[in-house]
Amino acid sequence: MDGVLRMLPSLPRGIPEITCGATASGSEVVDCRVQVLPTGSPALSVVRADGDGVRTVGVPSAPSPLSDFLAPGEDSRLSDDGWRTAGQLLIREITAMVEVHPVKAKRHLVQVRVPASTTRRHLRNLAQGLVTAGRVPTVRHRSPAPTVRDIHIDLTGVPDQVADAAPRELALGAALGGATALARDLDSLPDGAVSVEWWRQTAKDITAGIPGLRTRVRGINWLERKGFRGLLSICGDPVRYAGLVEVTWDPAAAEGELTDMRPDAVLVGGAVVPAALRALADLRSPRKIVGLVPVTGLPVAPQPVPSGRPAEIVEHCGGLTTSVNASGDEDARTRLARRIAAADALAHGSHRYRPAQIIAVGAWTAAAETALGTGTGALFTRDADRARRMTLRGAKVGERWWPMPMPSYLEDAVDAESTDLTAEPAGPAAPAAALYFDRFTGDSEFTSLDIGGPSSAPDGRGSGGRVATGFAARSLVEWFRR
Repeated sequence: MDGVLRMLPSLPRGIPEITCGATASGSEVVDCRVQVLPTGSPALSVVRADGDGVRTVGVPSAPSPLSDFLAPGEDSRLSDDGWRTAGQLLIREITAMVEVHPVKAKRHLVQVRVPASTTRRHLRNLAQGLVTAGRVPTVRHRSPAPTVRDIHIDLTGVPDQVADAAPRELALGAALGGATALARDLDSLPDGAVSVEWWRQTAKDITAGIPGLRTRVRGINWLERKGFRGLLSICGDPVRYAGLVEVTWDPAAAEGELTDMRPDAVLVGGAVVPAALRALADLRSPRKIVGLVPVTGLPVAPQPVPSGRPAEIVEHCGGLTTSVNASGDEDARTRLARRIAAADALAHGSHRYRPAQIIAVGAWTAAAETALGTGTGALFTRDADRARRMTLRGAKVGERWWPMPMPSYLEDAVDAESTDLTAEPAGPAAPAAALYFDRFTGDSEFTSLDIGGPSSAPDGRGSGGRVATGFAARSLVEWFRR
């Protein structure tokens, strides 16, 4: 293991412990409060400290819609009430203080007083913000900076029914936020440093101590035997980097039962997949889910085919062949490489598990970002009811989705003359990519989540760089937790 791997952060990182109840006191308490802003007031973009040093963040009096599928006010659960953002702002403010305060860094309790109008959903969303506001992991020799560890929600004045439900709502919010945080952390590490060896250790750490959650990390020998030639073809150093991470949540196994029941779903993608499965295990989801993560290291982007020469051909797991007619810039060809590797995992998941449904989630195309921008994910499925339900479930946890078509008239574009499929069909790129994936999923219901836009965001430092967001993790948890 080289020096870069030795300096990679250990994941998953801990998230703040959130308690609730009566007002706490003591020198270690850092007092904060959430206040409802008057109608028409702009939401606070910074946290203000009053004369007593109490930091205050405002939330709007009326929520804004997070889905275009319902009229404003039709269902407040599908609106942004500002509480996630409030939690994020508070933690970022306190983190900055803890970093330069040696005493507070060692011993602190962030106490957040909430208003009497607080609802159960407010608490759930607040917990999500408190957990997701942590910094992105860094690869540095020096020790990481101090972070906020302990948070107490002061429920003084809150109605009894809300206070009684508070522990459960805060735990659910922390699990949802923890999924986003872990997905973001995993996705923030450089591809060239994340080897199969690293995944073997990290996968064990992700599932450690959680009954019913287990992992396997397959290496090059297993991939060659199973015919993962697509994945191997785009891996620059297969011995070190080629792999398949398999994460399984089995509620029956968590109860000590041995079953061979087929899973309700197979999830194929990157960092979002193990993060969502860990949260589902924490929440004791009643549904068996398998996650598959193709590992390639820094993928080798296919090169454009010289004029007059035939396209390269790849044979996938399961036997389908793809004509790799690469075009476009380096980014487009790298995305193509990831789709080729994902196709192998989709074929394996379909054949091995015969699941009721298969979901592919990743930044599959730049076209999805062009169409929907950086705040909305593209959702491809042939089932209109499924599209609506998944869109509304995503809105409940603060993630925007827009259903996109998988039109039958594009099916022929996925076919090739000399092979089964073409990797870059003619026509709109995002629907074509979804149709390409669909050919590997057998009889399972298929959904493609293209997060090319919201998977990253500006780093907030004005450097022009972008950081991972963990987008889609909360939506998957919300979809499968019941």
